[in-house]
Order: sequence, then structure tokens, then C-alpha cells
Amino acid sequence: MSASITVLMSVYNGLPYLPEAIDSILAQTYQDFEFLIIDDKSTDGSAEILDHYAKQDPRIRIIKNQQNRGLGYNLALGVEMATTTWIARMDADDIAISDRLALQMAYLQQHPNVDILGGYAVNINHLGEKVDERRVPISHADIRRLLWTNPFIHATVMFNRDAILRAGSYSKKIRKRQDYELWFRCAIANLHFANLAIPLIYYRFTETTFRRNNLRKVIIPSVIIGWKGCWKIRASPIAYLGVTKPLLIGLLPMRLRYLTYRWLQRFDPRNK
Repeated sequence: MSASITVLMSVYNGLPYLPEAIDSILAQTYQDFEFLIIDDKSTDGSAEILDHYAKQDPRIRIIKNQQNRGLGYNLALGVEMATTTWIARMDADDIAISDRLALQMAYLQQHPNVDILGGYAVNINHLGEKVDERRVPISHADIRRLLWTNPFIHATVMFNRDAILRAGSYSKKIRKRQDYELWFRCAIANLHFANLAIPLIYYRFTETTFRRNNLRKVIIPSVIIGWKGCWKIRASPIAYLGVTKPLLIGLLPMRLRYLTYRWLQRFDPRNK
């Protein structure tokens, strides 16, 4: 009997958090899934960890890139290779709450019009300690209205494979913020959005997150994606200003970025 969900994870140098992320999926209360993991030419021992898990559980399918391709390429490849109607995203440094898949499948069975379903997250630090709860808009109308804010936490998302393919799937050319760009195209394709008002993952959020957000390679391309997306969906003028926020944070000294981001969270429309 074939699985009903593909859990899709891309890994590049996922240690030390990778085993905990994998274990959280294997321990799900909903067990009818395949686990498709793409190793993006890791050099830190992640490949060996993946091989170990694959030998222990036949649901795990490992794809090994011969060169580093980037997250956008890997997710597009994963969508192509998935064998199920539903695909659940998972990141290599997060922890899935034990009934995450069960909660999402139950909701989707009751709301067959929904194409993309995410949820809240609990932010945790590098030690796994809870920092706070990360919220997002719930209804399709609010998600669509606030699309410029990127109102999905990517690692919580479960989506209909055919619907995502109709929207063009992930761009293989975008290495960062590929989800943000995809949601704009999903809106144009009239896909239906929803978020659950409960945490689905523990989201690893630390100051290191900002060190990875290079101004030229990450922040500026993200702002450009936002501006283009706002134009395509005819967003309000305030959206163009909001999209620029990451650029303003990125211009700050590294020691101030995290503190500024935390302070600005109180004004984030996704939390209203």
C-alpha cells in the first residue's frame, strides 16, 4: 500500500540538529508517509547519518546530489520525485511536534478545498529551549491579504502536489526565499491557503540565522521577490514598505540585527 504523505527534507551540513529532526518525523503519530531526503553534497558527516537512518527504516529514501545545488533546486526535485498527493515540508534543524502530520491530514480531510496548509511554530534557541510562539494569519483571506509578509512558516507547510505543480513548483534557480516567491505564484494560480492556529514544529531561531542572511545573496534578492510579487498581486502601497524591512535590518551591524528583529516583532501584522 502506497503512502499518503511525502515528508520532504533538504539537508546541507545538518549537524548537530539533523538526528533530532529525523527522529521527530519517524515518531509521528501518523505513520503513513514516505520520507524523501535530499543530501545537497554535505561535508560534515550528515550523509553518513542519513545512510544509517535509511538502513533502519524503509520509508526513508535518500537522494544524493553530486554537487551542491541549493534549496530551491532540491525542493523542486523533491516535488517531482514525490509519489503522494500531499507533501509536507521539514527542515533539518527543526523538530516536528508528534501529531503534526495527523493534525494537518485531519484538517485537510475536512477542508478539501485547501491546497496549502501551514501552522504556528514555537521558536527555540540553539539549546532547544523555548523562546516564544510564532504566529501567522489563519484564514485564506488574511493570508492572501498579507502575502507580502510571507505568512507561512515554510517548515510547517503541507501542500497538494498537483496544485503546486500547476503553479509552477519551486524555482530551481532560487537558492534562498524560494518559498516566498512560490506563494505569490500560488496566489496568482488561485490556490487556497490556510494555517492551523496551533504550533506544528519547534523552529530553530538563533542569532546564527542572521549570519546566514547575507545582504547580497539573501536579503536583497528577497526584497526584489517581494516587490515583484506585490506588483503581480496588486498589493497595497504599505506592502512595498513592509517588504523593505529585511533590507533595513540587514544594513545594521550584526550585533544589532537580532535585537532589532525581536523589537519589530511586536508590530508584525502576522501576529495580529
